[in-house]
Amino acid sequence: MGDLTENFSRKEFACKCGCGFDLINLGLVHRLQLIRDISGVVIQILSGCRCPQHNEEVKGELNSYHMRGDAADWDFLDSNNLLEKLCTKLIQNWSGGFHFYPDKKFCHADVGLRRRW
Repeated sequence: MGDLTENFSRKEFACKCGCGFDLINLGLVHRLQLIRDISGVVIQILSGCRCPQHNEEVKGELNSYHMRGDAADWDFLDSNNLLEKLCTKLIQNWSGGFHFYPDKKFCHADVGLRRRW
């Protein structure tokens, strides 16, 4: 049980350095919850909020949406290629930034400007 949605908690989106930054955009969380509801597969948040220091440590973009709480990197715990299939479909209709990293097997999604890379 989550404290943000049925399945997501604020702790999952908190900065991984332990600084406490956890102000995630609820619109993004609700979109990810919808993906989980439709797919029926548990979504693992790899990176949500990032403080400036942690963003620098992970070599994130200078003005990363993660530092605003507007982005998440995620994957499925048990995907069987579902992640790649789903991301191929989502990328066409996602209103913000979206990218699937096939070599690393995770997706980046944000609620910023529409971008693909």
